[in-house]
Amino acid sequence: MNVKRYVNIGFVLSGLILWVVFAPFFAWAFGLISPRIDVALLGQLHLSNVVGLVAAVGLVAFLFIREEIYGGAIEIANELSKVTWPKWDETRTATTVVIVTTIIVALILGLFDLVWSEVTGLIYR
Repeated sequence: MNVKRYVNIGFVLSGLILWVVFAPFFAWAFGLISPRIDVALLGQLHLSNVVGLVAAVGLVAFLFIREEIYGGAIEIANELSKVTWPKWDETRTATTVVIVTTIIVALILGLFDLVWSEVTGLIYR
């Protein structure tokens, strides 16, 4: 798949995420002003949803037409396409090593804490 296609899909997904964030914000803001402002337009579609969608589309369109932002996203996507990503087996093995190491270090630190609390308890009694 083309790098520009990934970037465009990223912008669309960003717009959807912004809509999910903006709609409750506008519902909250309309509720502060007057609860009657946030009317239901079509069934469950409220004015805050429409305003959130317009704000999200506007922000994404603004970012999309800015050459330095879109060009930067293309450059990042080009660099990420050059990365050699690990295979699933390597990822699973590395994750297991991290989890086991974390448990061992937590046990060692817990043992140090137990010993130190006993030593300081003997000193302060």
